[in-house]
Amino acid sequence: MNWSASRSGGTWHEERSFFIDTCVIMYARGHKHRYKLACARILLKVADGSFERDFGVPVVDTEVFQEILYRYGMENRWETGIAVCRDLSGIGLNVLPVGWEEVQEMLRLAEKYAGKGVRPRDLVHAAVMLSKDVSKIITADTHFDLIEGVERVDPLSFSLEE
Repeated sequence: MNWSASRSGGTWHEERSFFIDTCVIMYARGHKHRYKLACARILLKVADGSFERDFGVPVVDTEVFQEILYRYGMENRWETGIAVCRDLSGIGLNVLPVGWEEVQEMLRLAEKYAGKGVRPRDLVHAAVMLSKDVSKIITADTHFDLIEGVERVDPLSFSLEE
């Protein structure tokens, strides 16, 4: 199955797609952390086009932008949140919408994984991935390992594939 990219307008095979989790952006932009360099390298590869050439199409969903704004807004750092979102929107990620189909899938996932350690906001990402047949997510969040049909790729191991 092929589907259209909302940013590029092209099509691609979903098995060559990687969902870039919010934590990758936050680690790349945040303070010193063991994930900072690996996450920054991933985003640099997205920005220079080598990620898509070497690995596959990088995708996020609209919820990623909401998470970033929420995090910085709660710290009263709106300008930073807006700047991060603007930077992110300009590096070549394909942005997938969260629609009715994804809401229904999120509710199905919530029924299945409630109380098992999966964060509710990450159920949105998983629902988008499953509805668009994107199986791989680059994230440090190990609870994605629990979700059937989702393959977590740790940013530290991914950066070794250079």
